[in-house]
Amino acid sequence: GVLPCPVPVKRRPAPETPYLVNLAVAPAFRRRGIARALIRLCERTAQEDWGYREIFLHVKSNNRGARVLYASLGYLCEMREPLWYRLNSGQQKLRRNPRLFLRKVFHLPEEELPPPSEEESSGGGGK
Repeated sequence: GVLPCPVPVKRRPAPETPYLVNLAVAPAFRRRGIARALIRLCERTAQEDWGYREIFLHVKSNNRGARVLYASLGYLCEMREPLWYRLNSGQQKLRRNPRLFLRKVFHLPEEELPPPSEEESSGGGGK
């Protein structure tokens, strides 16, 4: 049966939000920076060409190499897929390798950043 989206509605990406899926590098070509370059190209396209401020993806929880890569690129876990889910028959089933839903918010280019507040520009804190 079809399973409902496990991400709570208020935390789901908008329907038109970029979502990176099916990134794969052949085993013979891994550990050469190819995945990192592909991800950066996707991010740049989403941000600069399409005007988005964030991008989403998911990764299987046991894929340590991919998780380390995504973390090094600034992706944060928004949600972990539930371990148990209900089948249409009403029975429950254990998911052995749940997905982690990750999100990265793009930093604004320097010229788009708001000017520093009075407190920030004076060293902030007045101690």
